[in-house]
Parts: sequence; structure tokens; C-alpha cells
Amino acid sequence: MTQADILLQDAAEMMRILSTASCLARYSIISADRLSEILTAIVTGGTVVGGNANGHDVFSPRFGFVEVKSRILGTDGPLPRVSLKTGNIDKSDFFMAVRWTKTMELYDVGLSKKEAAVLHAAKRQPSGLAHIGWQDWASAPGARHFRDEMLRALGQ
Repeated sequence: MTQADILLQDAAEMMRILSTASCLARYSIISADRLSEILTAIVTGGTVVGGNANGHDVFSPRFGFVEVKSRILGTDGPLPRVSLKTGNIDKSDFFMAVRWTKTMELYDVGLSKKEAAVLHAAKRQPSGLAHIGWQDWASAPGARHFRDEMLRALGQ
């Protein structure tokens, strides 16, 4: 199969999906990132507010402002990580990290601002960005998993 054949298949598949996706009217982008935000809003009883400038993606009456970080395993190098900027720490109350496999199996870990700030401070670069290893994130005190609730929301 040539590169041109693959592009034709991908274009046809994307067109089939997009032409039947009623959610496209509500969300201009359909992606694993957006799905992570929507699932986070569902399990936290919140709403998707979006807007990267805000420093958060979801507002939840229970959790406050929630920053959602989503990655597809393998797209962030050999070691999965959660990347946070100082602005994320400043503007959010809770942090949800969702990791997807290439077959869309999900793993998640939520942390409070206090727990995320400790991890951020330990890995903070001069720019304010911190890359926190997934294992460190997932094993942090107070880590909370929402995977089962997310799967129920998806009917799985």
C-alpha cells in the first residue's frame, strides 16, 4: 500500500466520521484531548469551559477549576509524562491526567492542586514547565482514579 493509498483511506474514514458527528457542532475539534475533557466533566459533575489561556478545561462544583492533560501513549517519548506549566498550577484546583493507548484504552489519575504543586516544584524547569513522570503522578499521595466511572459513561 502506498502513502497515497493510506491518505485516501484516511480522508474517506475521517469524512465518514465527521459527516455523522453531531458533536462537531458543539466542539470544533474531535480528539482524544477533547474526549478526555468531556469525560472529566462527566465524572466531576462539571462542564467543559476550554480555552488554553484560562489554565483549565473544566469547571466542577465539587473540584473547582480542573486542568485536563491528555496523551496518547507513545506520543510523548519512551517515558509517559504529565506536563504542567506554572500557570496551570496557579489557575487550577484539580488536575486530571488521562493517558490513552493507541487502541483508545484509557488510564487516568486525578490529583489535587496541593499534590500536583509538589510534583511540579520537584521537576520545574526555569521556564516554569515541569515534565512529571507518569509513575510519579500515579503514585502520588491522594491520587484518585476515575477510570471505572469514565468507562461507565462510555457504556463500557
